[in-house]
Amino acid sequence: MLLNHDNSGASLMKKIRCGTLVFAAVALLASCSDKKNTAVEKAFRSFSGKYVVLVVKKDFMLYVYARGSGVVKKYRIAYGLNPDGKPKLYSGDERTPEGVYSVSEMLSMDAGQSTESYKKLARMNSVFFRARHGHYKYGKRNEDLGDNAYGPRFFLLDYPGTHDRVRYEKGLREGAIPVENGIPRPIGHGIAIHGNCDVESIGHLATSGCVRMYNDDIVELEQYIQLGTPVIILPE
Repeated sequence: MLLNHDNSGASLMKKIRCGTLVFAAVALLASCSDKKNTAVEKAFRSFSGKYVVLVVKKDFMLYVYARGSGVVKKYRIAYGLNPDGKPKLYSGDERTPEGVYSVSEMLSMDAGQSTESYKKLARMNSVFFRARHGHYKYGKRNEDLGDNAYGPRFFLLDYPGTHDRVRYEKGLREGAIPVENGIPRPIGHGIAIHGNCDVESIGHLATSGCVRMYNDDIVELEQYIQLGTPVIILPE
């Protein structure tokens, strides 16, 4: 005679496990959201302007927050091609930094041609980046990235900040900084939000550390940017 086994206990345990996983996922999302909101609110407290920029690396997104109104714009981005997910530590590590920065310089290809803003970005865009030096089109290691790599706008950030320097000094003590010819790699500089000459790279790990945007988007972003605008970069 076959007996009918009661599977209600097993079913209950399965439901409990599923419910626990769902609760944990919801709690994690809430925690991430709280971190974003806290960072944005803190930035607004120390800045008199109307907008704050938030970059979330995990999302491959840049968000524009308006004071008292939340997110008013969001844009797809690319960032540092190093897949280890860590914040920038030294020059050449191909990572994007994490922390709170501010816009320290604004360059534009639409500024008057006699302005330093135009001249400087034009010079930068005239540089031809070679694949053999590690600068290649997304997914095409043998194809040169080429010129016009920064697109129509370049918003420089004040990296490195104090927290970056503290990490770098710690890295030096722990031997985490590569040494070449007896000299440790420097901390690096020149991190910016800028346009691109490689449309397919947007939404991927693709840069040497900068935040890269579609050209139309970086032009539109300019209306929300001024010198001193806080730019928060978070891992998630």
